[in-house]
Amino acid sequence: MTAIAPVKGLSHTAIRVADLDRSVAFYEKLYGYEVFIDGRPTGGPVIGLIGGHAVELIKQAAGDGDKAPRDVLGHSCIAFSVEDIDATHGALKAEGYVKTDEPETFGNVRVVFVRDPDGTLLEFIELPKKMASLAELAARMKAKAAASAA
Repeated sequence: MTAIAPVKGLSHTAIRVADLDRSVAFYEKLYGYEVFIDGRPTGGPVIGLIGGHAVELIKQAAGDGDKAPRDVLGHSCIAFSVEDIDATHGALKAEGYVKTDEPETFGNVRVVFVRDPDGTLLEFIELPKKMASLAELAARMKAKAAASAA
């Protein structure tokens, strides 16, 4: 199928936040967020890397107590793959980010969910066979299907 707008790849993820300093500190502590563009001095966004993926934090004016809505149409979460979900869960639990006793399991995928200071849902995921992304899983599934069809 020919795409109307062919895509080279996923560029970045943008997250609206109420407080850039608080959010940068959160993402640095939780994910090792590596800032490479810091627009805070001019009121601009902060862009950094998490696991090789660019994440842009954008200041959004919010009323007192405003949080990201839950269970609405649109963006659901950002998922970052990890090597060891049990170790990740343990570290997050020790820091008070999760209250569950163990990661959740969906088929052969295991995940842990947390929320950032503004309520944005974030996911840590351990994929089967140490894959790094669902795109890698899709490529393996396509190759397996092609081999079966041959």
